[in-house]
Amino acid sequence: MKELAGFLADAARHGQRILVLCHHNADPDATGSSLVLADVLGQLGARAQAGVSEGINAISQNILKAFGREIAINPPLNADLAVLVDTSSLEHLGKLGGELKQRKLKFAIIDHHRPAEGREQLASFYFVREDFAAEAELILQLVKEFGVKLTPEQASLLLAGIISDTGHFRFAKGHTFEAVDALLKAGADYGRVLEAMQLPDDISKRIAMVKAAGRSELRRIHGHLVVFSELGSFEADAASMLVRIGADVAFVGSEEKGGVRLCGRARQEILRATRLHLGEIMEELSKEFGGSGGGHAGAASMQGKGRLDELRKYLFKTLEQKLKPKE
Repeated sequence: MKELAGFLADAARHGQRILVLCHHNADPDATGSSLVLADVLGQLGARAQAGVSEGINAISQNILKAFGREIAINPPLNADLAVLVDTSSLEHLGKLGGELKQRKLKFAIIDHHRPAEGREQLASFYFVREDFAAEAELILQLVKEFGVKLTPEQASLLLAGIISDTGHFRFAKGHTFEAVDALLKAGADYGRVLEAMQLPDDISKRIAMVKAAGRSELRRIHGHLVVFSELGSFEADAASMLVRIGADVAFVGSEEKGGVRLCGRARQEILRATRLHLGEIMEELSKEFGGSGGGHAGAASMQGKGRLDELRKYLFKTLEQKLKPKE
């Protein structure tokens, strides 16, 4: 962490143009972490800007509106250094990732997901801590290394990221609560954050959840309940819902114009019992289907090319091996 802080502080002191980028359909953890890091690097002397590939999700929109912030969508890559936040690979940046690679722009990665194969060799600085439940925790530690004091607004953005990525603390770890305590002491408005994270009741989402349940295929693999379903939207919400109502592991996929997407969720008990890692599975699937993927042990996603039926067959074949009892 000290080396990372030194690397970024040195770039900032030299007045470099630093673009802090996060993945497409960015969640509160990605948007908040990007904005706060850009703010702090600006305080240290950099010409810094936060940006996101393609867009942000509905909860992120609510949070940014509540705290009067904006983030650039698909910003121009006129920078000396790009810092990828909550983004394990260039592929998660969509077209921006391809452009960044084409221009051979110097970049660093700060992430808390399973490390993507080969990225460490490409990045000028590579810092990945999978033991952190949220990217916001990493950014908080980095800010402390810089010796910068957070504003209440910045603390609130990071708090929203932690709440979002830990599923309202269901996946929190001991140091997560230490981070929350520090953010509250810095002035984070917990009540305001929670209010901003509450979306209006969406009839289309409710319909999608019912459809996901109705289309579910249930298999018992080595004693574990695995569910697969298909939707055109709300895949992550549907996978979470299927786990809540009984699945040990749930996957929800979609297919459109020759492309496939897949989201997966798993109970913590099965992760402990089997050492299953959905991020590892999604990375493997993305290689097989020519796309990108990754994530946490219990929450991950991928996108690629091909047919959903082919992806489903490959997934179940993979799970047969991954869930096989260890001798």
